[in-house]
Amino acid sequence: MTENKSYRLYDSLEFFWNKKIWFIIIPIVVALLGFVGSMLIPKDGDYVGKSIVFTGSVKIEALTNPEHIMTMYGKHFTGNTDVFVPTRSYIKTETYGNNKEEVTKELNQFNDQLFGALMDQYNKIIAGTENYAKIQAERIETLKTAVEAYKGALASTDNVTVNNNYAMLLSAAEMDLTNALATEQRVKNDILVYEKPNIAKATTVVKTKSYGLEGTIAGFIFGILITIFVLSLWKYILEARGSKRA
Repeated sequence: MTENKSYRLYDSLEFFWNKKIWFIIIPIVVALLGFVGSMLIPKDGDYVGKSIVFTGSVKIEALTNPEHIMTMYGKHFTGNTDVFVPTRSYIKTETYGNNKEEVTKELNQFNDQLFGALMDQYNKIIAGTENYAKIQAERIETLKTAVEAYKGALASTDNVTVNNNYAMLLSAAEMDLTNALATEQRVKNDILVYEKPNIAKATTVVKTKSYGLEGTIAGFIFGILITIFVLSLWKYILEARGSKRA
């Protein structure tokens, strides 16, 4: 007696080989559909402009809040625009449009206005701090003069009461001088470490990304899966019909 063996995988592979033309036709058709579909995906514009502004040590809400920034300096944008803060002290801007020159002009105008406002605030803080340092320097000179005067007064009298009074005044003046010197140094250090705003990344305008290649590849892979499914269903139907006839 001859034993009947079933080689289902081999039968399927043989059937697929005989119908191999469909592994070309269907994936190519679906890949073309994927390409066309990717071209139909709506875009904000043909060009995207990007820039990054470094705020330095300026941290006031009016110049670091994206919504407020757009309200104050972004009203001229004609295309879809996003302003956000990816990391501390950096403001990133992305704007879209169909004309490269227009996108560049709008983004440069925005950066100039924002950077100008940041620099105004920076200069205001630096000017105020430098003025405070100047006042401290003048106070230090006054205190130095007072210390020398008290020392001279102490050396010129033997009166105990007068000496005690000048000693107290000298001690207070020396303490005030020490504090004034420390304050002056701290203020100078504040000026040195107060970071200046800058354009971290100049305006760049490039064409927006097209997903034609990705859509084509995805469509081709999906087409292969569809082909396998269709041929498997085809083979199943043929086998079912043959079984019913037998």
